[in-house]
Amino acid sequence: MAINVRIISLLLAGVVVVSATYRLGAFALLQHRWPPGTINMEVGLGAASGLSDGSPSWDECMIGALAAWNGVLGPTGVRFNAIRGLSVTPTSGDRVNSIFFSDTYFGTPFDPTVAIALAGTWRLDGEGVTQAVESDILFHSAIPWDCYNGPQRSTLGSVPEAASFDLQRVGGHEAGHTLGLDHPDEHGQNVPALMNSSDFAGNPIDGIQPDDIQGVLTHYGVPVQGIPFPPRNEVLDFFLDLEREYRDTLGRQQVNVGNVNAEGSAVWFPEWLRYVLNACSPQDAATRVLMQIRGQGIQPTCGVVPPGQINFPARNLSLDFLRALDAFYRDELKEKAPNSFIDLEGKAVWLQEYLRYRVNGCDGPTATTRVFAQIRGGGIAPVCAV
Repeated sequence: MAINVRIISLLLAGVVVVSATYRLGAFALLQHRWPPGTINMEVGLGAASGLSDGSPSWDECMIGALAAWNGVLGPTGVRFNAIRGLSVTPTSGDRVNSIFFSDTYFGTPFDPTVAIALAGTWRLDGEGVTQAVESDILFHSAIPWDCYNGPQRSTLGSVPEAASFDLQRVGGHEAGHTLGLDHPDEHGQNVPALMNSSDFAGNPIDGIQPDDIQGVLTHYGVPVQGIPFPPRNEVLDFFLDLEREYRDTLGRQQVNVGNVNAEGSAVWFPEWLRYVLNACSPQDAATRVLMQIRGQGIQPTCGVVPPGQINFPARNLSLDFLRALDAFYRDELKEKAPNSFIDLEGKAVWLQEYLRYRVNGCDGPTATTRVFAQIRGGGIAPVCAV
């Protein structure tokens, strides 16, 4: 694996980008995430006095921001562990997560009209979502800081003596970047979010918002608004019924060679659809399915399906996935399945049609009946509910 660095600016700034961002219906996600466990953050901001909210030091102000994230991270399997003080002099790429004041980003000067804090994350490149291995948060030491609640008192480019920035909300924003969240407002979104980058004078947001929570849960694979996919055993039952329908009603022969058995089709085709329906591209969805097959765990979806009737992808895309899955079983898993009565196109069309009925309110027998009516030359029956 190659190691790359991503540098992300803060709440009130543009973003310096060297890799892609997932664009979603609300929140926006970066490519990296942390493996399950503790994210140790060494907090070396130092002493302070007279902070507006009564925090005894800059360190405690920042630790409050990390604790706020921990309050919503429970289901994700990751959490911040704040360590007071720096164990080493911070350097980029030292595999230590450091939080500190500086007048440069590891030698590159801050421009206070563009950025007042930065989060830089090192990651290991791989397929799908890549693994974070280091993230440093640096606050511009020449900027006036405080720790307070309520509207933001300063804006980019303001006279330093005029007002101060809230270190806790800025630190919370940067910690969101560390977790893998990007700026939703830079991706066409208009939602209240701590992760927004826009400089709103008097911005009242001073803590984590529902959109931020939904984003981080989605990024770490926690269902937040699920599409009601049927249990895998019910999909398998349909697939076996479909084999018999092709054999007995259509009179097809068992001559279609392939490498994916019935159970594999029943498991992995719905999983591919689940990713596609939750904002992943067909290619990205296929990558995430293959990661699961390789034992790399359930990957996060790329977004959340909006309310209303669920619209399925074009059938040729489903066929492309089944072809790729068959090649994977053949070339990497070295598996061979018994010949099928159903050709690959039939699997793509009718598995998708069955699942379309199921996720739009039909129970298993009703969905099966409506699919078989189509196979026998009947019309396309409506879904059962939205």
